[in-house]
Amino acid sequence: MASALMPIYGVTCVLLAVGGVFKVTAPRAARESLALARVHVPASVVRALGACEVVLGTAAAIAPRPLPAALVAVAYGGFCAFGLRRLSAGERRDCGCFGAAGEGVGTTHILLTAIGCTTASLAVVFHPPGLAWILGHSPLAAITAGVGIAAASFAVYAVFTLFPSAWRSYGAR
Repeated sequence: MASALMPIYGVTCVLLAVGGVFKVTAPRAARESLALARVHVPASVVRALGACEVVLGTAAAIAPRPLPAALVAVAYGGFCAFGLRRLSAGERRDCGCFGAAGEGVGTTHILLTAIGCTTASLAVVFHPPGLAWILGHSPLAAITAGVGIAAASFAVYAVFTLFPSAWRSYGAR
């Protein structure tokens, strides 16, 4: 079970770190999203939280011990709760997860953050190997696993940022 959990947990951690990079480099969207929820913070606080996401996502992917995995689960649980709050208030504007690249909060967004929380919670219990585990395998297996995790991470990022508007345009005739 632990080895089977590693790829999806790796994707979960990569997305956390990527979201953090966006918050560090472009904090405005996250700041505006927080302001919609009546949480007013300066850009420096958003940048600091983004830096924490980068460090946590990277550390948890490299060494998925119970504490980092639990912190990742708490982060995704917080994202899920924040998204549910925004959705229940009828606010479908950008969540700020990935800077200005994000889409409005919707059901898909909530589902993906819930999956991230669940995956990290499972990592607390089952202790998947870290991304360095890939390097202990043959070069072909390591390259395949690395490319697979990178591609899956991009695919999930695309679902967060591109899928909602693409789906809306498909049905708008």
